[in-house]
Amino acid sequence: MEKTSYYKAFVAQTPEGILQSILKKEEPILIAISLTNGSYIEGTLLDISEENKHQKSVCILSENDNVSFFNIRDITVITVKQPKKMVVELSKGAISRPLSSTNQELTVLQLKRWLNNEKSLLGNRINDLKIDTLNLKELNNRLNVQDVFTALQKAVNNITTDALGEEAYQVLDTIVFEQTETLQLKIQSKTLTISLAIDKALPENLADTLEEKLLQIL
Repeated sequence: MEKTSYYKAFVAQTPEGILQSILKKEEPILIAISLTNGSYIEGTLLDISEENKHQKSVCILSENDNVSFFNIRDITVITVKQPKKMVVELSKGAISRPLSSTNQELTVLQLKRWLNNEKSLLGNRINDLKIDTLNLKELNNRLNVQDVFTALQKAVNNITTDALGEEAYQVLDTIVFEQTETLQLKIQSKTLTISLAIDKALPENLADTLEEKLLQIL
């Protein structure tokens, strides 16, 4: 990815939406905020609290350890000073993972070898794991396949913790990954097909979502 090409994927969002995205991040993100009274504040977001539907307060920690409090409706401009740390959120998933992940190396052959070695974690009855219909030309897509597999493994582990879950899961012997815009799971003739947008940011709590959908169809 070119140094500045990721900007083209960014989409317009409200200041509150940006702040809510920042609040969910584990690492602090440096931002700058301009207020209606002319104040300008740089720092990291500490909290957003809602007193009622019309009153939301923001708490910011500045670089010199000052803490500022103001109403969210008083924000005129919010500037994300470290956009590379928020490319997924600022592009609303069009960029599927942080730019730092692109430093990883994972060829198609390496991915297939990895899946072949790891598929036993999904159970001894799973004989085949198919990804051939996916677009694997992009590194992000290949990394996403790894993440989906890991999430699926967690979901399967949770489902097969007792004899009933193990018995229900034993009907499967093949797992297929397919591209689609929305996450869907279906079982047909001992084959579990997982359809999702492998070229976009993966859903939050993917393992929990896969577990819930599997329980509905097993």
